Amino acid sequence: MPDLNVDNVSFTYAGSERAVLHSVQLTIPAGEFVLLAGPSGCGKSTLALALAGLIPSRIAGTFEGHVYLGAQEIGTMEVHEAAQHIGIVFQNPDEQLVHLDVESEIAFGPENLALPHAEIERRVVTSLAHTRMEAARKLEIFTLSGGQKQRVAIAATLAMQSRVLVLDEPTSDLDPVGTQEVLSVLHMLNKQYGWTIVLVEHKIDEVVPWVDRVLLMDEGRIVVDAPTRGAFSDLAPWQQLEVSVPQMVTLAHALPDVFQHTLPLTADEAYAAMADSAYAGVLLEHAQRQPAISIYLDASGKPRAEDVLRWEQVGLSYGAKTILRDINLTVQPQDWLAIVGANGAGKTSLASLAMGFQAPTRGRIFSGGRSVVPGQISRQAEYMAYLFQAADKMLFTASVEQELSFGLKHQRGRQQQKQHPYTVEKLLEIIDLTADRATNPFHLSHGQRKRLAIGALLARYPQALILDEPTTGQDEGHARAFLQFLQSLRQSELLTYIMITHNMGSVAEYANRMVVLHDTRVVFDGAPDYVFSHTDELAGYGILAPPIAQLHSRLCGGQASRVSLSVQAFLQALQSIEAHL
Repeated sequence: MPDLNVDNVSFTYAGSERAVLHSVQLTIPAGEFVLLAGPSGCGKSTLALALAGLIPSRIAGTFEGHVYLGAQEIGTMEVHEAAQHIGIVFQNPDEQLVHLDVESEIAFGPENLALPHAEIERRVVTSLAHTRMEAARKLEIFTLSGGQKQRVAIAATLAMQSRVLVLDEPTSDLDPVGTQEVLSVLHMLNKQYGWTIVLVEHKIDEVVPWVDRVLLMDEGRIVVDAPTRGAFSDLAPWQQLEVSVPQMVTLAHALPDVFQHTLPLTADEAYAAMADSAYAGVLLEHAQRQPAISIYLDASGKPRAEDVLRWEQVGLSYGAKTILRDINLTVQPQDWLAIVGANGAGKTSLASLAMGFQAPTRGRIFSGGRSVVPGQISRQAEYMAYLFQAADKMLFTASVEQELSFGLKHQRGRQQQKQHPYTVEKLLEIIDLTADRATNPFHLSHGQRKRLAIGALLARYPQALILDEPTTGQDEGHARAFLQFLQSLRQSELLTYIMITHNMGSVAEYANRMVVLHDTRVVFDGAPDYVFSHTDELAGYGILAPPIAQLHSRLCGGQASRVSLSVQAFLQALQSIEAHL
């Protein structure tokens, strides 16, 4: 398979004066697995589109330079020709799914190549197996969760057997275990069959163990280009751009006496270096002295106000398929509740019932002390706002400013009775889109559109926010800025958050409570440092604890009732324990 060559490429989208790519020079040898990282808007997705041949052939703009696959210029190929050599998976699976059912979607590409039926069937079966979607073969696309749709999009691309795969955040909607399964498949295709993989991702911690090379972009230029471990020898470029650094890398830089000759990328590698150190003995002894904790505790000591949300014996079924069973759950004022679980576990269904988007099969739901009435969305919307997983569907005006202004101008009920603390200018500042106030929302990057949707919800000044994957598609810097703002707003205005997420880092840092759904039921309800101590059980539920929590648990022999959720907390725990022993 030939190399990919990017020769002095620059690109500016039609209608924009700002170049997205600036004289990019890059060679990706055949059979290499490359991670393309960087903050939102840095040009990662645009470079991915150029590598796949969609720029300049299908996307309007000013293009300079050349992109070659071997000796052939990709931009001159017809789409059907390029698709046989280079496959692309987009951030949003809805943008590339065109059929009603899973089987037809995966077979579509091979059928258009006029392959024999037996070969089409072989490719469908193989692609379903690679993505663990065999059981969904006959299902209709609209019945799938966001993560399941993403798996179908990946399977359809694999079925084309393009030897170059360009994937733009293919795991953004996948649960942590599903993410590792997909990365394992890509690794297999790369190592066993020599496929070239170019992966755009914000999930740096999860991805780096699998890749050969890391490219870091900033403002349309490549600023770091190195083998995986070498890319993190100097953390300054990553910190300046507020792009995630693997937790084990951060730990190694903080404990150079332990990690003298290695830079670990995984909890397993860090454990191997620390298992025989004095630190391990200190943590184990401390864990053995700690009392067991088995339930969620509210340590505030304050009287309970009326529940913000309450599910009583709630069940949900679609025909013979049970989605939720016997859900008894309360959300207290100022809770930051994270709802986690594998794709298809019922997380979004649980939240949609609270808004009245659908009716439960059994049980009752209460919001603000009132029964939730299915179908009366405006009634529930006086107290709650819902950020959809597909945030693009919430945007409908011609500019960023108009999106924010709409919510401020069309307040009702409770919102009209309270003085609003934010102007359009303040909201633009919060979501970091001041320079784009006149921009059409659909000219923004995926992460920027997500931030705009959140800003539009905040303009309505709700009492509770239901956030369905709020950080999907955002780099760590922008995600952290939003979550920190939400934290501040929650404290100052006594707001409540219900966050559906696969981002365990966000849960660890911001949630005071997490609920784990598995097999239609709640299997954990507790403080994150308690729940994440159960690393083996969680893995069986599709959840991987943050690497630092995994390391802490292993060093304690699985006996810790609480684990550290950040590198800083882990280091502080070591210092504190040593001081008291």
